[in-house]
Amino acid sequence: MSDDGCRAFGGWLAGCGAATAILSGVVQTLLMVASGGDIMRLLGGAIALLLPTFLVLVVTCVLTAIPAAVVIWLSEELEIRSAGFFAGAGAAIGALSITVLLRSPAVWTSGLVCLFAAAGFVAGLTYWFVVRELEAAEHSS
Repeated sequence: MSDDGCRAFGGWLAGCGAATAILSGVVQTLLMVASGGDIMRLLGGAIALLLPTFLVLVVTCVLTAIPAAVVIWLSEELEIRSAGFFAGAGAAIGALSITVLLRSPAVWTSGLVCLFAAAGFVAGLTYWFVVRELEAAEHSS
């Protein structure tokens, strides 16, 4: 795999991790509120969320692989290096992913699309940041 491909893969994987962290953070926040200050209940809930968080990461990787590859290819072809481009593309991929995952009009009125778009936005920024940092590290060597 070329250096560009390795950077892109690393950035995409970091973006998937960032999106998973956002989604899991929202669930953890809801869990903290629901625990009512009971530390043991909160700890039990946090431990119970480990497997679902891993599954969210896997599903995120599966749902975003092709759209992200298209965006990355397009950015390379058109020489787009803008953080805004990747953030916007990530938000669009996030909204598309939840729409494909849950095929219901209620997704749009429940706020889930906004949550997934926000997670995608952060994922796109993460991709941009990681790729730029890896590129800078290669050029400084």
